[in-house]
Amino acid sequence: MKDTSTVFSPIARPSAQESELRARRKLLLAYADERVGRLPVRLALYTIGCGISYFAIDLMPVLLSLTILLFGDAIDCLVLRTLVRREALVGNLKRGQKWATITSALQGMSVVAGVSVYYFELGESANILFVIGALGLGAVNAAIVLPKNPTAAFTRLSFYLSAPFLYVGLQAIWAKSWTPFVMMDVAGTMLVFCMLYMFLAFTKSGMNNFRITQDLERQKSEMKVMYARMDRHQTELQQLSLVARHANDSVIITDRQRRIVWVNDAFTRVTGFSFAEAKGTIIADLLTGADQALKAINTIDLAVEAGQPFRGEVQNVTRDGRKIWLDVNLFPIQGADGEPEFFVSIERDVTESRKLAVQMGQARQAAEEGARAKAEFLANMSHEIRTPLTGVIGMADLLSETNLDEEQGRYTDTIRGSSQALMAIINDILDLSKLDAGRMELHPVSFAPRACVQETLDLLTPAARSKGLELRCEVEGEVPEFIKADDGRLRQVVTNIVGNAIKFTETGGVYLKLSHAEDVDGNRVICEVTDTGIGISKENQAHIFDHFTQAEAATTRKFGGTGLGLSISKHILDVMGGSISVQSEEGVGATFRMEFPYEAAEMPSVAPRGARQETPQALVPGLRVLVAEDNKTNRFLLKKYLADQPIELAFAKDGVEAVEQVQSFAPDLVFMDMSMPRMSGIEATQVIRELNIVQPSIVALTAHAFDEEMQACLDAGMDDFLTKPIRKAVLLEWMLRFQAQLLDEATTKSDVPPIEGAA
Repeated sequence: MKDTSTVFSPIARPSAQESELRARRKLLLAYADERVGRLPVRLALYTIGCGISYFAIDLMPVLLSLTILLFGDAIDCLVLRTLVRREALVGNLKRGQKWATITSALQGMSVVAGVSVYYFELGESANILFVIGALGLGAVNAAIVLPKNPTAAFTRLSFYLSAPFLYVGLQAIWAKSWTPFVMMDVAGTMLVFCMLYMFLAFTKSGMNNFRITQDLERQKSEMKVMYARMDRHQTELQQLSLVARHANDSVIITDRQRRIVWVNDAFTRVTGFSFAEAKGTIIADLLTGADQALKAINTIDLAVEAGQPFRGEVQNVTRDGRKIWLDVNLFPIQGADGEPEFFVSIERDVTESRKLAVQMGQARQAAEEGARAKAEFLANMSHEIRTPLTGVIGMADLLSETNLDEEQGRYTDTIRGSSQALMAIINDILDLSKLDAGRMELHPVSFAPRACVQETLDLLTPAARSKGLELRCEVEGEVPEFIKADDGRLRQVVTNIVGNAIKFTETGGVYLKLSHAEDVDGNRVICEVTDTGIGISKENQAHIFDHFTQAEAATTRKFGGTGLGLSISKHILDVMGGSISVQSEEGVGATFRMEFPYEAAEMPSVAPRGARQETPQALVPGLRVLVAEDNKTNRFLLKKYLADQPIELAFAKDGVEAVEQVQSFAPDLVFMDMSMPRMSGIEATQVIRELNIVQPSIVALTAHAFDEEMQACLDAGMDDFLTKPIRKAVLLEWMLRFQAQLLDEATTKSDVPPIEGAA
């Protein structure tokens, strides 16, 4: 179960610095709004004051004083309404406060200047009480916003408080005596001190009220946040309670001693114990019954003692005595002291899941055994079919070399073609079996892709020419000279695709294009085969790569085939890490695009696998050859293959005779059949390799086509293997290369100088 702390996460509370910045911004905005909002009141006071002064001075000084007052306040309000508000809203409080202080100073100076017009106009006859009263009104107005912006308010007050002393000083200088100030009547003096006291009291009271108001608003705001959080938490708790109560999994809450505090309804459904029966009991005692073996398993208790969570599967006993498996997810809930306060356990009944897992494991094992049995069956069938097929193909080859009339030759060609078609079907089925069993292995070598493709097309050229089709290959310049991949599988895929194209094309041609691509996925060789054949319908294109599938039933009847070629090609490319796709229109033709990755390679130091090498045209006399083969027809066939060669030839009918012949006949080369009575070819090879004799070269003759069987031959001590059915040309070519290798080794040994002192 996921950590429930994410459910109860509180509202992210701002830091002390963020709270202070918010409060300062709020006060600055309130200051600006209040100054702008009280502008009409100040304008009225300016008008009344100037009107009163009109009775003492001329009109022009009055208008000048009013203009100065209006100009200063207008600038202050304009800056507060625009610059200060904008800077405060974007968070530039220092800049906003700076502008507010500057304009407050300007407004304070304008008030002092306006009053000074009256004062300096009258000179010594100016009424100092009127001046002090006017400045006192300005001070009161400044004190109103003192709590919201003390800096701006005190800036104004500094002008208002210093101006009276300046005026009194000037009067004393003008009169050359302090008499004017002393001569003020007692009532005026009392008024001044009363105004000063009222101003100070008002300011102090306003500050206190403002602080109290701020505290109340802050507390009110915090209470709102707290109530909102509590409401949300209460809602979440109710939702979680409903979820836990109605969950399909058992939810169990236990205390530190593992006594059950609360269970949901699912617990009762799974275990059979009601809430009343479960509450207060120790959960281990309740759910293990009398089974002491289950009680001895204390993995959960160890986790609880350590205050650690636990996740795993345990076995419990229900109220009616059934044993069930539960997937337990237990975790501690910590208290304020950091110690576990209680434990929550989420448990799911996995009894059926475990049974299903066991059944699936058994089914998988049965499927694997079935696949192995299938592969073994196909391998055995391949052996049983290839062995007589070797005789059919070999005898047909030998028959074709005799003097035959035209009709006999046609019969012989029919036998050879049919047997080769049967061999192709067997090979396809074996390849499919390897791919399905995951037993196909890749053998990457360095080779030239241009030569590989061209050699494959050369083999298919006669088939295309017999139908009057054009077969052409185009290679782009970006294709590398040498690559490292499985050239044998590439030849197989190209043969399948091009062979299909030739089979399903009546007129026109088949065109192969070899290109190269390099992107984030790496380097790939691209082979596109385009034909002008019958094409494939849109609805059948998605199925042509399936096993035993051709586009139409009529296609199978007309052109034949197993429908495995494309399926095998796709599987081979999948194993190579490549892909194959098709684009086609029915009646127009088709284009198959194949891609496969490769590794960079340089020119190989040895000839690539499958490349032809120059060999002698005939065997050198003196080669001693033993053929171990239990099938009479195959012995006769090999005898005919080698009848005109200058060699000494002997035969063995089984493995036991093969061992005896090796000791008596001393052959240079042994062709060893794999499956023979009394002793198999592998067993015979192992015995021969243990003999204290000059060891011959042993070559397996096997009808098994799986890599595992071929590897078994090499592991037993054989030097190479030939797969049945064996063609005469292939056998003679292999023997020519073998004898050439023997001659090279003999020449190399003769060139080594004798060791000094040797006998």
